[in-house]
This record gives sequence, structure tokens and C-alpha cells, in this order.
Amino acid sequence: MRVVRSADLTPDQRPDGRTVLSLLDLPVDVPVDRAAVLLVEHPAGFTEEKHLHRYLYEIFYFLDTADYWVNDIRIRLRAGDLLVLEPDDLHGALPVPRPVRLIVFHVPKVPGDKVPAPRPS
Repeated sequence: MRVVRSADLTPDQRPDGRTVLSLLDLPVDVPVDRAAVLLVEHPAGFTEEKHLHRYLYEIFYFLDTADYWVNDIRIRLRAGDLLVLEPDDLHGALPVPRPVRLIVFHVPKVPGDKVPAPRPS
């Protein structure tokens, strides 16, 4: 798991006038033949059961402030933050009192890769 706080980064000013903020350069350890980009909105108070993905990297770009649980850590994410989840990172959304919008990237796209959290023995 990695959190990238866009507020802590310095944008690159290009000679042609563009400003580019590099959020992530991520090597992936799996073959990629498909990727997915999703625009997601969680309703106010939404809770997502803890789960993991066996093969895909899940990358969240937050448009709103949210709370997430990742590998036994509670994380507050703000608009502009990027959360990078690697395969087997246990995670889930925690409730906040307002809707949360985020853009989700799946690299690679692997249908049926969501696995519920293992039950404690």
C-alpha cells in the first residue's frame, strides 16, 4: 500500500505552458492485457466489507475526503490523494457523513478478483 498526497508534490512546469503533476510511476509484477478505469460514488455512510484482490493493483484517485481501512491501518484521504493497493492488500471503505467520489484504476482488469477478508480462526 502506498499513499500519494498530491498537496505534497511539486508540479512540473513544461516549456509549452502545461503544468504536469506526476502522481505515480508504478512497476507492476503481473502481465497486463486489459485495464479498467471506473468513476465511483459511495453514498453517505457507505461501508465496504474488507476484501483483497489476488492479482490486480487497485489505484484510487480521490475527488472527496474519505476514510479507508488498509492492512490494519485507518487512513484519511483527501481530494487529490492517490491510494495504491497492491495484490493481497486487505482494504475496505469506512463510513463518512457525505458522498465520496473517486476514480478507480484496475491494472490489470481481472474479473472476479475480489476476495472477501479471511475469517479469523
